[in-house]
Amino acid sequence: MPERSVLEEHLGAGIVKITLNRPAALNALNAELLEDLLAALQRCRDAKVIVLEGAGDRSFCAGQDLKQGLTKHGSHAELQEAFTHLQDVARLTSRSSAIIIAAVHGFAVGGGAEIALGADFVIGGPATTFRFPEVPIGHAATGGITQRLVALIGLLQAKRLLLTGAYVGAEEALAMGLLTEINEDPKKRAKELAELIAGLPSTSLTWSKQSLEKACFPNVEQVLQDEIESASVCFAQSDAANAFSEFATRRTAPGAMNFSSAPALGNDTNKWRSGNKDASITPKEPISNLNQALDIAVMRYPDRPFLRFPGHEISYAVFGARVSRLAGGLRELGVQPGDRVLVMMRNSIEMVETWMSTNRLGAIWVPINPELRSSTLHHAVLAVRAKLLIVDEGIYAEVKSALPGEIPFYINGTESGELLNQLHSLGQPVTKAVPVESSTTAAFLLTSGSTGRSKPCMLSHRYFLVTAQGLVDGLALGADDVLYCPFPLYHLDATGMTVVPALFLGATAALSPRFSASNFWHEIRKTEATVYDFMGATLALIFKQNASSQDREHRVRVAWGVPIPAFAKEYEHRFGHPLVTLYGSTESGLPIIQQGDFATGSCGKPRKGFHVRIADPAGNALPPQTPGQLLLRSDIPGALFSGYFDEPQKTAEAFTGQWMNTGDVAKVDNRGNVFFVGRLKDVIRRRGENINAAEVEEEFLQHPDVVVAAASAVPSELGWGTEDDLKVTVQLRESSLTDEGELWSWSVAKMARFQVPDVIEIVPEIAKTPTGKVEKSRLNRKGGRRFHRRSSSPGLHRPNL
Repeated sequence: MPERSVLEEHLGAGIVKITLNRPAALNALNAELLEDLLAALQRCRDAKVIVLEGAGDRSFCAGQDLKQGLTKHGSHAELQEAFTHLQDVARLTSRSSAIIIAAVHGFAVGGGAEIALGADFVIGGPATTFRFPEVPIGHAATGGITQRLVALIGLLQAKRLLLTGAYVGAEEALAMGLLTEINEDPKKRAKELAELIAGLPSTSLTWSKQSLEKACFPNVEQVLQDEIESASVCFAQSDAANAFSEFATRRTAPGAMNFSSAPALGNDTNKWRSGNKDASITPKEPISNLNQALDIAVMRYPDRPFLRFPGHEISYAVFGARVSRLAGGLRELGVQPGDRVLVMMRNSIEMVETWMSTNRLGAIWVPINPELRSSTLHHAVLAVRAKLLIVDEGIYAEVKSALPGEIPFYINGTESGELLNQLHSLGQPVTKAVPVESSTTAAFLLTSGSTGRSKPCMLSHRYFLVTAQGLVDGLALGADDVLYCPFPLYHLDATGMTVVPALFLGATAALSPRFSASNFWHEIRKTEATVYDFMGATLALIFKQNASSQDREHRVRVAWGVPIPAFAKEYEHRFGHPLVTLYGSTESGLPIIQQGDFATGSCGKPRKGFHVRIADPAGNALPPQTPGQLLLRSDIPGALFSGYFDEPQKTAEAFTGQWMNTGDVAKVDNRGNVFFVGRLKDVIRRRGENINAAEVEEEFLQHPDVVVAAASAVPSELGWGTEDDLKVTVQLRESSLTDEGELWSWSVAKMARFQVPDVIEIVPEIAKTPTGKVEKSRLNRKGGRRFHRRSSSPGLHRPNL
């Protein structure tokens, strides 16, 4: 016997609980549920308190059932009857002598939102989400909501929600007036409140409620009739049928842009934090690994967009299903826990799928720069001992020729060979992830380190979660945010500080295949971004674009990154949002961020659980305002990197006791603010890319005429605060006739784009120390020939200067 669609339960003297009981369909409305709900409300009208809730923990009521609809046979008469039932529910909740409490856990959409907001008390949970999708799909709202919503939140906000179909998270709903309160367990809280109200005088409760309803809704009957007429007209239109069909099959693109006015930038640098009313909602369930984070997000936010690129996106549910299928294919290829899956791809949905699919098997995801070639590529492949390599079709031939027979290839594209998309049907989907600990390694990100070649940095599941939480807390991120990142997924910015925070919150991660200054604001608007990250050079390139009347036509409320350039105030004024900086690295995650009471010019203060020491070369602590080596430690297990893969000596060198050596110079004031001073590492920061000087030098030494090469940082042509440009000083064989232009052309042809120098200088001799090391302090920073080319680092379009 099938379960009833509506359940009734007497909880105590005068208290009745009515449960919408279609959890598999997110308690969506069909003809049977609507009829049963109306009958239940009529039977319980003499109760003192009615508690309304939805079965399960995912949804109160997800609106109209897209498969079954509100009618059994689709006739016009049935449709009119369904409209009447919806209005009767509104009449009963409004006119009932009972006090009605709605416990809204999860989704309250369309008719579900209308039912919930007809209650006298609306208790939400952290994952509560309201939405009115009727107008965007060509329909019209019912249930008296066109009047009630105005009374609750005002005319302008009511128009925004009803006309655009915007999602409203729990915190925003509370601030707007859609919720009475938020509780971790709204059902439990609703029961407690019902017991409290049941003990109050009945006559006072009933007359007070009816007086308030009449005062706010004196013409409710006329509104209910008008809504039926509007709904009938709208349902009859052909465009409504088409829009509803598209909605039902989830083919609709993001709605029209709703440009918010740019925030006023006053002296309060933290004022922007109040801009996101749905801020910092950490998932209720304790999350210990990325697999669990994905499973929870798919369960709680199936229809929300997870990943968005300009022009296309993918929901949590669809992404989760694809990850399970790809994981099944990888398992058929023999990928097991602890194996390394090497990925050379540009930013794409497919690239993120390779990450989550690999982790689902307990294996390790290893994304590397798709531009690596020659000895640098050989070293990277040998260093990680990968099980297989997934590569974009555009670089397959070149990479394959550089690595003949060393590793199995799978191609993301349509070329002949072993194709990535074929793996989706190779094995059974992995619906349940392989159990992993929070300390299990989730990924290797190659880090430039302090000396020698780039090293695989082992990063645990816990590391990614702790790093993401730091950004969520520091920027007051919420489920309504769209986090835009134009930087590569082999960097921490795009992984731990964009994709994972979105996963944490049910928000959207908006990625770009590559950075383009001229196209930047177009993508910001197209993706509806509310937050983006930057590198100093990218801000300079954006700022140098011609001013436009559209400069403030966007939804961005804050941008974060390093460093804050000298023109920051002008940038903030022009584009209408603040810039926030922080300190982090692949090894350290995100230990420091500007929040609360921080000093201007600083990176902020250490996050809770992180500690900073400014030390002399011997490791002794230095007094405030004294520059020294920046050392870090954390009380949070797994917050820092787990070491360099297969390099125990290098890992040991990265620590002094329990303190991690960052390789950077900083100072701290008397209030704990950290000020970045410079770098000790032989690493050059250009266009958001950490360039290992030793690797550039080794590449140049492969030129037959180069005897000595020294890579160093020189001031960028883009100005102070925009990181550095790369210079290579070269000593040639005595008989060589090679000039700087020939060397530069050779480097373009032979080296990764991000390794190609901006400046080359040929000198008779490069000074060395007594031990034979290049004495870089004596290199000339101003000499040499400068070269210009588009995009000398991955993902950056650089104009000719």
